[in-house]
Amino acid sequence: MDMLRLLHTGDLHLCSRFAAFPQKEAAKRRERQFEALEQLLARAVRGGAQLLLFAGDCFDSTTPDPGSVQRFFNLLGKQPVPSVIAPGNHDYYLRGGFYDTVTIPANVHLFRSSELSSIDFPELGATVYGYAFTGEMMQTPNLGRAIERAHDRINVLLAHADLISPISKYAPISAGQLERTGFLYAALGHVHKPTRPRRCGHTIAAYCGFFAGRGFDELGPGHANMVVIQEKNIVVDPIETVADRFEERELDCTGAATTEDVRVKVEEYLAAEKLPPETALRLTLKGQVVTGCRADKATIARLGRELALFEVVDDTLPIYNAEYLEKDPGMKGAFYRAMVAHLQSENERERAIAAEALRLGFAALSGREV
Repeated sequence: MDMLRLLHTGDLHLCSRFAAFPQKEAAKRRERQFEALEQLLARAVRGGAQLLLFAGDCFDSTTPDPGSVQRFFNLLGKQPVPSVIAPGNHDYYLRGGFYDTVTIPANVHLFRSSELSSIDFPELGATVYGYAFTGEMMQTPNLGRAIERAHDRINVLLAHADLISPISKYAPISAGQLERTGFLYAALGHVHKPTRPRRCGHTIAAYCGFFAGRGFDELGPGHANMVVIQEKNIVVDPIETVADRFEERELDCTGAATTEDVRVKVEEYLAAEKLPPETALRLTLKGQVVTGCRADKATIARLGRELALFEVVDDTLPIYNAEYLEKDPGMKGAFYRAMVAHLQSENERERAIAAEALRLGFAALSGREV
């Protein structure tokens, strides 16, 4: 067997709606997704990739924009190496569906059946096995056994599957199942959080992770894998995409006495960070501020108008005046008075626990998330 170098990507979710953004910005974001994909493929080819593998959910739905679908396949057709696609649960293959209405280039291969099949590349000494989702859900696929594999080939599995949850509705597979398959590498899609490669017998299984974040549950850079297979040695090199990012950050506003103090802290933070304008940022304000000091979210939001999306979460806590709380007839006053003895204890640990309890209690009484 010769060496095989491949790009393992997937979960592109092209044609996503990006509903959190204004219509024009959402359109720009979709365009930049394509540009990021073009750069990823160019980088892979420059790096010597001989095969491009797409582990499902290339599109966000089964009704993507026809022009975008043709653009995607045209892009793959221009590559000097072959591509293989295994449709996932978002863009599943349906007879007469969008995959059947587009011109697919000769160097692009698409799995169309939920049954395991293979595509042989004799010039590479490799065979790619895979299947297609043919509906929104899929039971555990039959991955076959090692005895069925040609021993003069580098055998690779390309699959949209769930190796994490055995009760998943999305093609759950197990480590034991992979151990019996005879694949050297399992290029998986579906789990958006990139994970460390996992050894299952002689098989190395890995997820490529999300290509481009589409919400605050997908933070930071997008991901893909460059994989080198030589004999039984497999090197999985995670790489970052240049796609737009969602970011969550925290800013300590401790000591702020006025709304203007908070505004200045945010302004200085944004100036120092120099985030790219296409960034979607959620900034959580933390720390203890003087009683009565509140963040003016509308004013602060305008500070991030150069960003694609800017959300502000005020999670600051007020510094309460002990003299005031001693006389406060409300719940906060009653809670404070119940804690005073513990706050003044000679036991350091007791004082620390009481202080934390007071902080959490005031947060709860203020309707804040604890």
